[in-house]
Amino acid sequence: MRMEAQGLHAGYGAKEVLTDVALTLDAGEFVGLIGPNGCGKSTLLRVLTLALPARQGRVLLDDRSIAGMSRLDLARLIAFVPQQEPAAFDFTVREVVLMGRYPHRRRGLGDTEADFALVRRILAETDLLALADRPITRLSGGEHRRVLVARALAQQTPLLLLDEPTAHLDPTHQVELMQRVQDLTRQQNIGALAALHDLNQAAEYCDRLVLMAAGSILAVGTPQEVLTSENLRIAYAAETQIGVNPVTGRLSVFALRPLRTHPPHTDLPRIHVVCGGGSGVALLGTLVQHGFAVTVGALNRLDSDQIAAETLNLPAAVDDPFTMISPQVKAVCARWIQQADYILMTDVPFGRLNITNLELVEAAQQIGKPVVLLGETPFSQRDFCEGVATRIFDRLIANGAVSLPRIEEWPLLQEVIARSTRPVLSAHELASAEPGRSRLSEGDLS
Repeated sequence: MRMEAQGLHAGYGAKEVLTDVALTLDAGEFVGLIGPNGCGKSTLLRVLTLALPARQGRVLLDDRSIAGMSRLDLARLIAFVPQQEPAAFDFTVREVVLMGRYPHRRRGLGDTEADFALVRRILAETDLLALADRPITRLSGGEHRRVLVARALAQQTPLLLLDEPTAHLDPTHQVELMQRVQDLTRQQNIGALAALHDLNQAAEYCDRLVLMAAGSILAVGTPQEVLTSENLRIAYAAETQIGVNPVTGRLSVFALRPLRTHPPHTDLPRIHVVCGGGSGVALLGTLVQHGFAVTVGALNRLDSDQIAAETLNLPAAVDDPFTMISPQVKAVCARWIQQADYILMTDVPFGRLNITNLELVEAAQQIGKPVVLLGETPFSQRDFCEGVATRIFDRLIANGAVSLPRIEEWPLLQEVIARSTRPVLSAHELASAEPGRSRLSEGDLS
């Protein structure tokens, strides 16, 4: 089966999000949809699944427009894993995954033994069998995410669309999921399109990439063709280090560095950042970009945030991968927190290996340090400590921590930007520059 989008325009209210978007998805290929936050990835997936009507353009499945299809017919052809889906009822994990079989039920008949057998197999393959009888309302964020993926797999459709499928998953389950989707495309001839934030995952597992910027398609092709320094400079307004994974031979994006990094301003507050798993890359770049003095930790070596901190020449407290935070690293972080004026924490998940970071944030608040919590993901979905992390988080909020969806909404940063005499070029401004010429000199990048 082939999906083809032609000249799509879409948006919300008066705001247009997608402008003249075109792409194809063929059976047997895994396509990664990449681009910065707000570029239109989720909106595009919603249009492709009829969750949002297109204002212009059309979407074809084997030359048939989806606009004339019933929801049931479309559900037999496309399975979709949304970015978020509230768990409103106490259905069990097994019942939710079994819902994926609904489009294939014959009228008047219930679920068959074949349906139950398929669901059991999928539960086992997605590491959910032990949770089969647990209410979905009692799952962690990562477990809930895997249930949504399992439900989509149960639909057994020729096309699979996923919006940030690895969000909230631990590293092991991220790899297993990406490998699973890749295997489906190669072994069962399924076409898969996934919105991904991790560029290294996209390079490692996808056959083709579609790079979006400001609601349009910037580049389409193999990972080697799309993941170039120039393309990423335009899309992310950042410099990159492109290399090769020595184990797999696939491309690796080692770090994103803002186009303009100024020396720290002595009159700005010192900031300590708690992050991990790539949740802090954009935040670290933004802070450095505007002249803040920043420390980071604790992080694991080779974590995306650790690489970003190293590229930005930021002091970072680092431990070995997949280990608990050591007393030595904890002591370094505690000292930096004592010296900091603000503590910023991203929406990083917490488990037994990094719960010390959250405890340090609470200790900082207890000695009077202002705490800013960034991100929109409910904390309960990031708690892999059986409620311990959530209780600490609730205490942080009760004791005055500020919760913001994005760093751009932090009043202090807005004040710094307002008085800045060196505005940063947006991705849109970069994209509109004359081809082959940069608006920035080498001095601007230093």
